Amino acid sequence: MSVKKILTISKHEKILKTPSEPAKRIGKDIKQLIQDIKDTIDANPAVGLAAPQIGVLKRVFGARLGYYDDQKDDDMAPPTIFINPEIVEQSEAVERGFDACLSIPGMFGYTDRNLKIKIRYLDEAGKKVERDLEGWDARVFQHELDHLDGILFLQRLPLEDLYVYVTDEEGNREPVPYLEIVNQASGPAESTKLPSTSANKPGNRSLSEREQ
Repeated sequence: MSVKKILTISKHEKILKTPSEPAKRIGKDIKQLIQDIKDTIDANPAVGLAAPQIGVLKRVFGARLGYYDDQKDDDMAPPTIFINPEIVEQSEAVERGFDACLSIPGMFGYTDRNLKIKIRYLDEAGKKVERDLEGWDARVFQHELDHLDGILFLQRLPLEDLYVYVTDEEGNREPVPYLEIVNQASGPAESTKLPSTSANKPGNRSLSEREQ
């Protein structure tokens, strides 16, 4: 088993915002990368994980398709590996939904993603695959593809759609709007920048703990 450390924006923002290079061939290094991604997903509360999140700037990611709210670990599909993935068609319709990331711990938000997409990628055997995704699967794919382009979900939402998990005196973990925390700490501000640290309702633990 080869579980890798997941890079976070607080210490590795430059790497996480660097576009990845295509995998030219599926050799020993890419096969090891695939195994590292699978093992790291299995060891974390993750729906998906991209190579840059473990410090490898290659266009490879893994994602559990078919995930649904409250799904038990034993019922989850194994990660599907996407090599050199791309979107070839996308619907005009978008859906606003939950977005979170293991590289941005303690935060989540709501982003607009295309509801339906047609994708193309290489599978683990190097075979070219085309398939259609929609709903949650399309959202996860777009989130992970963003990682390969050096884009984080923080860059896709307004501050009013960003939430931070806060633990109260009784040890309960609750979501609080980011702007509310900023205003409490420093008073009303005319403008606020996104922190460089790092479909559903705020506080939905089962979704928020399965990050991407």
